[in-house]
Amino acid sequence: MNVQEQFLTETLQRAAQVVNTVEDRYREAAFPIILQALIGHSRKESGYKESSQEINGYQASEPSLPSTLSVNEFFRRVSPDTHPARFVTAAYYLLHTGKAEQFTQADVLEIYRKLRQPQPKNPTDVMNQCIRKAQIIDAPSMGDKQKHWVITPEGEKYVEGLLHDNASGSNKVIG
Repeated sequence: MNVQEQFLTETLQRAAQVVNTVEDRYREAAFPIILQALIGHSRKESGYKESSQEINGYQASEPSLPSTLSVNEFFRRVSPDTHPARFVTAAYYLLHTGKAEQFTQADVLEIYRKLRQPQPKNPTDVMNQCIRKAQIIDAPSMGDKQKHWVITPEGEKYVEGLLHDNASGSNKVIG
């Protein structure tokens, strides 16, 4: 078995272990996302560098937003109007500015503080709504006691749709 086959075998085994910790109803959606995260994480640890490329329709997690873009400016561009939309937008912002691939509920609520937005009365329920829509899923355990999540490709498409809708809407001539 060559090095690449060994790497893939170990990564598949690790992904299967992690997926077994996820609720049954999310396992099928979680497996490819967890596998992709593990492959990306392992390559970063080993110093492997590659250009941005799609793997199974999922963009490898290189930051696509400038790290200097403020959270206020990004939210102004996207204009999420519900708490679930804000949670997914926050996850997208954290991933695509390179601030975090995985995030906690506290990370999202910190973004609410920066935006000076009223926080949801039940953040756990909002997170569960995002999970039910398959926009956010459980992330592999980081070893600490806090629960971590990752945005799914579906969640990324949702935010990109909001961003596109608002960008095209702001270019209309009123007259």
